[in-house]
Amino acid sequence: MSKSSHSQSPNNKKIKSQGTPDELTKSQKSRRNPSGSRGQQRRDLILDTAANLLADSGIEAINTNVIAEQANISVGSVYQYFSNKEAILIALGERYIQQLGKNTVAALQQDVSGLDFVAIVNKVIDPMIAFERKHPAFGHLNAKSQEMSLAEGSKRVDSEILATIHDLLLRICPNLNPTHGWQMARVTKALYKGISYLIQQEQEIEKAGGNVNSMIADMKQMMVVYLKNQLNQA
Repeated sequence: MSKSSHSQSPNNKKIKSQGTPDELTKSQKSRRNPSGSRGQQRRDLILDTAANLLADSGIEAINTNVIAEQANISVGSVYQYFSNKEAILIALGERYIQQLGKNTVAALQQDVSGLDFVAIVNKVIDPMIAFERKHPAFGHLNAKSQEMSLAEGSKRVDSEILATIHDLLLRICPNLNPTHGWQMARVTKALYKGISYLIQQEQEIEKAGGNVNSMIADMKQMMVVYLKNQLNQA
């Protein structure tokens, strides 16, 4: 981890790693729960500021001093809610995972009755694409999820999304064999992960002369062809 992580208290004394693994994990989260709306607003300000910095410069550019400066608050105020940089990133990652799950499930639960496959894919996928583009910091956190104790939350959301895709496929094709439906759900989810990767790499792709929107359109077409072939055979 970068030296800029500032795993120190405001008086520059290092925080000793003592206690059980559960206690250490707990210490990486919020130092205290916000009391009242003012406390929640202060905590949200810290997380929002970290998200903006993360989107602009990546994880290694973030430290508690920079967050405090950008948020126009004292470093001590940051430490009131978070023990260090890692605790801020974990809290931000947990917030994104929760938002992503709600947004994706809502997109997948939309009424698609009477729509053709192209319209279904666009109606379901476009809100998911919009979410990832609105929150570019999520890509940085997603890449580090295994290192930041976010794996359990990500796995839980992935399972919920997979089940919702399966439910959508059954709504489109009630006669679909459930086992085949789960296989299709996994393939469909993997295809969307390809779209998600393109969004996360959008700046690099555009700098290299690529067209991300065109590439996303190609991935959508692959999804349409796959769904059409599989469901028409069901």
